[in-house]
Amino acid sequence: MKKTVSKHLLSLLCFWLFAQVTNSQSSQHTKSSRNAKLFRNAMSIANQENYKEAIEIFKVIIKDDPTDLDALYNLGLSYLNTSNGADTAIVCFSKGLDMLNDEEKEGYLGTEIGLSMGKAYQVLLQPMKAITIYEGLLANSNPKNTSLIKEIEREIQICHHAQFLIKNPINLTITNMGSKINSRYDDHSPLVAVNENQIFFTSRRNWLRLNLLRDGQYAEKIYTAPLGSDNYESARMLKVFFEQNEHEAASSISPDGNQLILFRNDQQGTSLYLSNYNGESWSTPERLPYPINSNSEETHGCISADRSTLFFTSDRKGGYGGLDIYMIKKLPNGTWGTPRNLGPDINTEFDEVTPMIHYDGKTLYFSSEGHNTMGRLDVFYSQMATDSTWSIPVNMGYPINTPDDDFFFVPTISKSHAYYASSKFTDNYGGSDIYHVEIKSDTNTELAVIEGEVDNAMGNDYTKIRILVTRTTDNHLVGDYRPEPSTGKYLMFLENGHEYLVKQTNTAKAEKISYINVTDNMRYVNSKRAVKFTDVAMDAPLVKTIETVIDKVRNSIEKELEKKKEQNTTPENTNKDSSLNQNKKTPNKKRLVSSTLKTNNKTEPTSVRIEETRQYNKEEKNNTLSHISPIAPTQIKGYTLQLMALKEGPLPDLSYFETRHITDINVYYCKDKYTRYTSGNFISYQACLAMKKEILKNNDIHDVWIRPSQDFEKLAKK
Repeated sequence: MKKTVSKHLLSLLCFWLFAQVTNSQSSQHTKSSRNAKLFRNAMSIANQENYKEAIEIFKVIIKDDPTDLDALYNLGLSYLNTSNGADTAIVCFSKGLDMLNDEEKEGYLGTEIGLSMGKAYQVLLQPMKAITIYEGLLANSNPKNTSLIKEIEREIQICHHAQFLIKNPINLTITNMGSKINSRYDDHSPLVAVNENQIFFTSRRNWLRLNLLRDGQYAEKIYTAPLGSDNYESARMLKVFFEQNEHEAASSISPDGNQLILFRNDQQGTSLYLSNYNGESWSTPERLPYPINSNSEETHGCISADRSTLFFTSDRKGGYGGLDIYMIKKLPNGTWGTPRNLGPDINTEFDEVTPMIHYDGKTLYFSSEGHNTMGRLDVFYSQMATDSTWSIPVNMGYPINTPDDDFFFVPTISKSHAYYASSKFTDNYGGSDIYHVEIKSDTNTELAVIEGEVDNAMGNDYTKIRILVTRTTDNHLVGDYRPEPSTGKYLMFLENGHEYLVKQTNTAKAEKISYINVTDNMRYVNSKRAVKFTDVAMDAPLVKTIETVIDKVRNSIEKELEKKKEQNTTPENTNKDSSLNQNKKTPNKKRLVSSTLKTNNKTEPTSVRIEETRQYNKEEKNNTLSHISPIAPTQIKGYTLQLMALKEGPLPDLSYFETRHITDINVYYCKDKYTRYTSGNFISYQACLAMKKEILKNNDIHDVWIRPSQDFEKLAKK
């Protein structure tokens, strides 16, 4: 996985180097005495992302001339793109700024160095220092340079997200998987089957005939190692996937460990392939068909536990920008249907990568540069509703996520522990390493693993057979399982506490129906074993007989209740209820109150507020909070100041703000269980920034956050 920030910074750098030659402002920093060939070599190596080698060359150049601004800035960028070099990058950028005069500091050169320094502070988990730098750049920016202003504003939002998540860390333990799994090169993409007996991963280490590539690493290859209690055997490469000096990376593995999706570089670019394990060896990977693969880049794919849905990433036309996540379902005849973009709830204008669908079939984990990221790629999860819509993605939190790249989060069946790759921790062996994560919270998913085999009466062409699983309580289809093509075996992952109808069917429309009741003692996290379907299945006729009796009893009870209801609705009873209601509290009612906002001596319409109106007793009238107006999500594309976000519960009243002379307080009760307090609405970011500075100058509030008003469209409860 390449660091996306490096491409962005180096592209700016190339423009800057070109500008140096033509711009008189920076001509004094161009070194005619420099070894031009050595400098070009260092730049070429840095562009190939071999930052460690580039650093050594830039050091030589700077040793000859410590005032060489070009080399100093590029040295800082190279350090910034290594695992633990952000602090050294800041030293380089600070020296570079000291070489500029006041005019240059406010010009293009100062802006680029400032942006890079802000990035470095973000990586060092000091987002408030980065915000100070960004707001200084924003104050000196040209209003006509809208792209730069948009970029800086986004970085400020990212810093605020980071500050919020750092102050509310997730309780977990992260353990490096050791030198028998990790190497001094990039190791990533960990994969485990449901039994966790073996791990598959991708590495750029040296192996036999591999050649060293320009970036200082070797081609990506797939490795495996058994997972024991404490002692892992050293990893070995799966040679069946070997194509010399071509990248081959593991993407996902089926729950039973018998299907592996990988991606390769081929004539069409980057494509997805599938390999099957027959109990002894892996088959030669076969390219997945169109429309999964296309003439665009397909970089990752994972298949659902029932083998009926594939999630994959692609930068094909018609997306929302960069790499998007798509899903595609198998048709009854076994072929793939039409891909569907997961839409704007999941995909953004930035990259979304490494989707992993949980065994429950509805929880999707993925990494994104968008949403409320802390910076670069963060891990998120979202859940699919019964109507196939997706919930708002939730950031997995710090320290799983950081301002660095965090990706390929692979949860286990319990969700209480997982595997993922990161380069941010000090105990890494070099590049990105693979870690084991234990989440210390109640995250277990109540799933049972049911192991079944196709009935003999359905025939032996298992490619034409489906196992349809329906939850009987709401008649919802929870699984469309496809058996192993060579054996007819399958694994079902079902939530506890429900009864399911299991129907085997084929293209000839033959059917075999059974029922299964999944109880608590069948949970996989307790037994660590799959339950045999034949041990717990019930034949349909017996269950139907029981259901008939239950239906009769239910209908009898419902009729009896209906009779009692009719008896209680006589005029006499109605009047009694009416008199009793006079002593009851008047329920809350909502009335709409329009309001306005003032910015730059202009009056603009704001959102509609929803006020609670009810009868108050004397104690309630003295409570300031009873007059708070929770406001509905606004449609204004402006800015507001977030003053506070509380997870423990709302403030008892607004005296905290009143004593600090902060008015126009809005209260948002949000879907993530936080209560957020904001003040004001502003058309321009600069006007909001001026108010923020005024509040910080006169008060002890430190976490004031300029947020787009439209953020609360997603955050606030309806």
